[in-house]
Amino acid sequence: MEPLPWSKNQLKRLSRHIRDGTTPEQGLPSYGAVMLWYNDLAEHVQFVVSTLDWTPILGERPFEVTSRPKTLDTLRQKLNRDTDTPLPSVQDVAGVRFEAEMTLDEQDAVVNAITGRFEHKLDDCVRDMRATPHSGYRAVHIWLKLEARVEVQVRTHLQGDWANMYEVAADLYGRQIRYDALPADPIEKKIVRSLRAVSELRISQIEKDRNEISLLELNLEETPIIVRTRAQYRDVARRVETLKARNLRNEQELQNGLEMLRKTFREGQRGSEGV
Repeated sequence: MEPLPWSKNQLKRLSRHIRDGTTPEQGLPSYGAVMLWYNDLAEHVQFVVSTLDWTPILGERPFEVTSRPKTLDTLRQKLNRDTDTPLPSVQDVAGVRFEAEMTLDEQDAVVNAITGRFEHKLDDCVRDMRATPHSGYRAVHIWLKLEARVEVQVRTHLQGDWANMYEVAADLYGRQIRYDALPADPIEKKIVRSLRAVSELRISQIEKDRNEISLLELNLEETPIIVRTRAQYRDVARRVETLKARNLRNEQELQNGLEMLRKTFREGQRGSEGV
C-alpha cells in the first residue's frame, strides 16, 4: 500500500471544508480522491484479514470480511460532533468488518490474530465494548495505525444482527440515538430502550452461556474420566444441560422480541413512505 499522498495539514484543511460544506481551496485534494485512497487502504486490510488461516479458531465455520469508507454525510456529521478531531485523526474513515458465528473466547482469539498480523499491541489498539456497550452496541474494535488509520470491527453474528437493526431504528427515530441520545416521543423512546436492553441483557447473557457451554464441553472431552470422580463428571454434565436449557429459552425469547421489533420498524418505514 502506497503512503498517504497528502500531508496531514492538507487533510486538516480539507476537514474544515467538509465540515462546513464549502468548496476546497486550490491545492487541496477533493473528497472523492481522498475517499478512493482510503477505500484502497480498507480493501488492503480486508484482503490481509480474509486470507489469514481461521480454521484453528473457527474450524470450518464461515466468516465474512467486508470493507467500506465513510460517506460524505457521515463524515461531515462526525467532524461536526468532534470539532477537535480532524480527518487524519478520525479512526474509522477506512473501516473493515469481520463477522462470524463464534463464542466470546473465539472472538478474543480473532482479535489477537488480527492485531498480531499487523504487529500492534492489544493494549494500544483494542476497544472492547461487550461489557461496556455504547448505546447498546456490543463488539470489539481494533484501531490500526498503518499508512492511515483503519478501524476493524470484530462481531459475532448476534452482535452484527443487532447492530443492523439499530441502524434501521436510527433511520426511523434519528441518528442521535447512536450517540446515547433518546427520542423525545415516549413510544419511540420505549422502543429504543427496549432494543438496547435486547443487546445489553439478552444477547449478552446468551453469549456468556454459549461461551461457558463451549468451555465445559471441551473440559468433558479432554479430561479423562479417570482423573475425576463420577460425581464431578455428573456435576459438569448437569451444568452443561442447565445452561443449554436456559440458553434455548433465552434464544427463543430473543427471536420473538426481535420479530416484534422488525414488525414495528416495517410499520414505521411504511408510515415514513406515506408522509
